[in-house]
Amino acid sequence: MDFKTKPLPPVDPRFRGNKLDRDHAKNGYSLRALEALVDECNNQPSLWRVRADKAHAYYDIGKQMTREMEHKIRALWGIEPVQINLIHGVINGVLGQEARMRTDVVLEADDDDFQDVADVLSKQHKEASRESNVDMAVSNAYAGQVKGGIGWVEVSRAIDPLDYPVRAQEVDRREIYFDWEAKNLGLSDARWLIRKRWYDLDEACAWMPEHEAVLRQAINGWDLTLLPDTMAHALRQSFNAERETTIDRDEWADSARQRIKLFEVWYRVPASVVVLHTGPGRRIQYDENNPLHVMALQRGIVKASRTNTMQVRMAIFAGPHRLLDVGTNRRAFPYVPFFAFREDGDRSPYGLIEGMIAPQDEYGTRRNMINWLLQARQIRADSDALDPEYNNIKDLAREAMRPDFMAVMNPNRRNANALTIESNLQLQQEQLQAMQDAKQLIQEVPRVYSTQLGDAPSGVTSGIAIQSLTEAGATAMGELNDNYRYGRRLVHERILDLNIEDLSQRDLRVVLGSGQSKRVIVLNSWGPKGEPINHVKDAPIKVGLSDVPTSPAFRMQEQQQMSVIIGALQNNPAAINVLAPAFIEGSSLSNRKALADDLRRATGQPVAGDRSQQDAAQKAQGQAQALEMANKEAETKERQTKALVNESQAKLNMARAQQMGTESALRVREAMQPQPQPAANDEQTLIDDAIREARGGR
Repeated sequence: MDFKTKPLPPVDPRFRGNKLDRDHAKNGYSLRALEALVDECNNQPSLWRVRADKAHAYYDIGKQMTREMEHKIRALWGIEPVQINLIHGVINGVLGQEARMRTDVVLEADDDDFQDVADVLSKQHKEASRESNVDMAVSNAYAGQVKGGIGWVEVSRAIDPLDYPVRAQEVDRREIYFDWEAKNLGLSDARWLIRKRWYDLDEACAWMPEHEAVLRQAINGWDLTLLPDTMAHALRQSFNAERETTIDRDEWADSARQRIKLFEVWYRVPASVVVLHTGPGRRIQYDENNPLHVMALQRGIVKASRTNTMQVRMAIFAGPHRLLDVGTNRRAFPYVPFFAFREDGDRSPYGLIEGMIAPQDEYGTRRNMINWLLQARQIRADSDALDPEYNNIKDLAREAMRPDFMAVMNPNRRNANALTIESNLQLQQEQLQAMQDAKQLIQEVPRVYSTQLGDAPSGVTSGIAIQSLTEAGATAMGELNDNYRYGRRLVHERILDLNIEDLSQRDLRVVLGSGQSKRVIVLNSWGPKGEPINHVKDAPIKVGLSDVPTSPAFRMQEQQQMSVIIGALQNNPAAINVLAPAFIEGSSLSNRKALADDLRRATGQPVAGDRSQQDAAQKAQGQAQALEMANKEAETKERQTKALVNESQAKLNMARAQQMGTESALRVREAMQPQPQPAANDEQTLIDDAIREARGGR
């Protein structure tokens, strides 16, 4: 049986031909089929990207008006437009809650036999999360999710070998195109995903030196006369293909800046693979490099069969030129989406700012109108009201809004009140009320209440009422935050997959802990009877999110609760010995871990992280509990035995009493009966016996 993964050829015969001169990938998937697959980038809805850009612009300061709106205000009202950004503060309040409610990531093993593997992966995962700044990448993706409706995080290998091997970074939404027909929130059912990114020419040639000729020719112009004949023919075919392609050159080539845009294409294709049946309902893909799989198959421990699945592949394009196409062992794309909400019609994403744009526009318009009304004047003047020698109607219209307005009146005017200047303050109040309503809608539309932003509304003074409003706001954003937690878990699952690949070396020795708690764990080893020990790839390790946030405010609250509990248990030294080290570890002391460990050793408690001591303590505790239970059972049996003895003794005494009563009754009955008189012979016999005894028995 051939155990290699084999991608199935396209069904359409038009796409079966794969050998093209512009294809520089060896043994790749059908180029024409791949081009037809990713051609949907230009056919999917693009209006949502414009809306997302507008939402992000409204978050920034000074971008709440278009140039047309600013020109209209200057031309019609004669004032300088004022932009007040209300969206920025509300969105910052939502983003701050993500950092405050962030929880720890927990790696758990479904089987106790793999607890050592879980400990090693937990240590490796913590290090990778810290070095790759995964929390910052996830936080930035959450910001994109809240503002424009979608954010992206990439989890992959670092290109530079001097960097940390695992990297997690935010990806701009404008670089990602994905299969629009995918329904799953994590795009696990998407057929393809593309990232378009600009690279400097020298950088691209350094990472792919085998394609340097094609890249330089594509950027600097096709001069085929300076190349050898063997290379010139292939490049001439690539040049002709570039002339015939429908992809605009400006979209992927920048000769002035010496840049080239590479298309990183991740796609799924049907493939034939060999799977191992390891249990009821469980199947894993056969890995010929895994000795455990090879041994299990050779010994006939598991059953193998060939079936069809979806293989994840990766290709790199430079415009119309495919440079690379390889198969991977991944089960998911390295790009994780963070969706906020999706429309029901075309499933386009949108965020919280989408519904806040209209109230923001109304607020800005009303604000500028009020500023204009404060300066606007209603002028009524007779034709002979002004002295034409000093001023006229044009001077009056221009100077009437000045605080130092002056006009020379005509002394020969017909009416005494020939000039009247007023301001409509009633209209100003109506505009002010409309502006306040728009300001309130900024928070009402996304359901972000003032209590969540640190400002209780008027009339709400009760702590219960404030807490109810805060919980109502958190409930309103439940779907958004639920999607965020799902995406965050997917990010850490990608990191876990890379860590498992790094820890697949045979007989790998890993040191955990320090000091007395230091121990060595051997991974991917074999026992004396050939049994596998601590095989990382086969360990059932799952990623979970803790329920307790890790922000400083929550840690302070935990410390306060812990101090109250310790104070209530001051008469219980054993309980204090357990809680006091945990209280010290939760403090802000620089040497809190060492102090907590010293306190545990002083009180006979196992040191944190020392699994051997913890196991010994748990074993001793189990033995003590078993001995206590045995003593209790013995005491119970002893009490039962004593009760049985007492019951038997009581029955015996009762029987004896009954027997004695019966004998006494018989004696009384015999005494009451008349005694029979002895006969004459009997009397003479008695006399002879008495005389014989008196003579000494003679």
